Amino acid sequence: MDLRFDSICTFPVASDLFALAVHNKSPIVALGLASGHVQLQRLPSLPSSPSQKAKAKTSSTNGRGTIETAWRTRRHRGSCRSLVFSTDGDYLYTAGTDGIVKVASTDTGEVTGKIAVP
Repeated sequence: MDLRFDSICTFPVASDLFALAVHNKSPIVALGLASGHVQLQRLPSLPSSPSQKAKAKTSSTNGRGTIETAWRTRRHRGSCRSLVFSTDGDYLYTAGTDGIVKVASTDTGEVTGKIAVP
């Protein structure tokens, strides 16, 4: 059996991808990189009405949407190995090989708390 997969999109990343989290309400994806960076990508949203669908020129319905980097930051000294959004989607939790778990605002990327894990 020969399995083939087509690329749907490409994320603009500067180092290897270790972790990925998908937001539960918005078209947002968080990426955790080998360099310790964390970045938030905004995906193209789907048109909501039939008239918008007919006029869509840069939406994900026709494969021409734009993935935008909302913010990017150096979150960990080692690589970022895990990340997850809070249940309400307002915060992003990240964990790295540096033994630190950080929580940041999904909107701004600003760190609002951190804890060392022994």
